[in-house]
Amino acid sequence: MTATCFVAKAVVLDDSGKFLLLTRSDTHPTLAGFFDLPGGMIEKYEEPGEAVEREILEETGLEVTEVRVMYATTQLIGGKSYPTLLYRAKVSGTIPAVTISWEHKAYEWAELNRLAEVEPQLAPTYREALDYIRQNDILAGL
Repeated sequence: MTATCFVAKAVVLDDSGKFLLLTRSDTHPTLAGFFDLPGGMIEKYEEPGEAVEREILEETGLEVTEVRVMYATTQLIGGKSYPTLLYRAKVSGTIPAVTISWEHKAYEWAELNRLAEVEPQLAPTYREALDYIRQNDILAGL
């Protein structure tokens, strides 16, 4: 039987349309030092939308609104299945202050055109989703 790990990540946008780009800490158990988006594992019996809001708050100290699913995919990696939901979420303000958790060592509010640059350095579970979103201009005008 294949192990399953449910994942919910988000492209968090501020009022100016920049997105929150995190960098994983050097001690992170997976993909240390890689770029990251806020979000993480969905706990047993947790609703995915609630999970992504909880993870964003835990990892960044930000409370988000307008949380919407943009893409769903499943990847099989190393014998594990990773059903992944990629959300978009909004946060009030322009370049809001972020309080990062131990999981990350840095953050920046980046222009959307940086997605193409950082995609190859993101976890494979949502690299495909970001490529689809970028190629189809889904975040334009949000």
